[in-house]
Amino acid sequence: MLEPNPVTTTIAKSSTAEPSPIREKREVAYSALRFTHFELIELCRRSCRGDSKKARGKMEAIGVQIGARLAERYTSVLARLTEQLDIIKFICKEFWISIFRKQADKLQTNYLGVYVLHDYRMPWISRLSNSAEELQKAHEMIALAVGIIRGALENMGTKVKVTCEIVAIPRCQFTIVDKASLPANNSSGGTKKTNGIGS
Repeated sequence: MLEPNPVTTTIAKSSTAEPSPIREKREVAYSALRFTHFELIELCRRSCRGDSKKARGKMEAIGVQIGARLAERYTSVLARLTEQLDIIKFICKEFWISIFRKQADKLQTNYLGVYVLHDYRMPWISRLSNSAEELQKAHEMIALAVGIIRGALENMGTKVKVTCEIVAIPRCQFTIVDKASLPANNSSGGTKKTNGIGS
């Protein structure tokens, strides 16, 4: 939870569905990307012998590498961002559009190194139901997103802890905590996790 006095920012959306300025004209078809995502999940499941927790950890580790590379590419055409809040806003807007084809819906922060990004309709899990089996699948799918976000932020100079709570499919809440703000003896930073994944 955000303490004290969290500040909420509703991210302004364009009236037209304009592409992100950091996008390139040559893109992988979204259907092909989704297929690759599913295959990657199956590969991690098999390599972890069905251990869902280990599979999610492996998915996140892969996501960290992907996120770092994407951030390197996308920020190469932008002015360098130095303020942490500006970096988080970049993730919410341009980066989110490039990965999920939409902006994050809302950003909250307590200005003490804790940020909560809300996505009311996460595209990667929008076709799943709220059954226990589908919820497990959603966690595995979102693990890659958690890693991508962490990898991108760390590439941009912000060491963070990222977790995701699936409030109700397809609604997700990503919590980003600056590791520099965490007490040495409390790696959780006081954030509450329910149905959460991440590291």
